[in-house]
Amino acid sequence: MAWTDLIAGCFGFGTAPFASNPPDEESAREAITAAKAEGATRAEFAQLIAMYPRKYIRSDQVLRERISEDAARLDKLWKVSLREPGSQ
Repeated sequence: MAWTDLIAGCFGFGTAPFASNPPDEESAREAITAAKAEGATRAEFAQLIAMYPRKYIRSDQVLRERISEDAARLDKLWKVSLREPGSQ
């Protein structure tokens, strides 16, 4: 499965912030690992996750804040790679 197909699972439900709870964070780690393996950049990943709040947030200020919060979570997760199964 392409990393782009994994993005939807990082939001829990349509209006949820990116990776805002443990299951969504785990999905985000998997999507990031897949994105890195496919040679995607952080900017490409950020651009794709920014599309989600644009679907339902109409206020420019609220949208900027939400994208900023999502990008901050992405920055933290992008730096940490997913552990391999069975590793400690």
